[in-house]
Amino acid sequence: MSDRERADAVLEHVAVLAFLYYPGIEVDDPSYSLTDDIDWCLARLGEVSDVARERMRALFARAITDPTATREELFTALVELDGLLAVDHHE
Repeated sequence: MSDRERADAVLEHVAVLAFLYYPGIEVDDPSYSLTDDIDWCLARLGEVSDVARERMRALFARAITDPTATREELFTALVELDGLLAVDHHE
């Protein structure tokens, strides 16, 4: 799986979970677990450092529960993680 495919797969997983999430889901569905949802997304990352994994865990949690506030930060973190974009400092 290429870096781009991996990032796309992670974003797709997070988007689906964010779409399904709502405050109070734990009350309505006692079997629901945000931790399980985060783990499902982490599985798509593959081999990353423990530091990166913990950073992404926190971003996934925020992106699932508040996607509008977190989507840019998550995308940027995935780009940095996979080196998808070459930084060009031309002005």
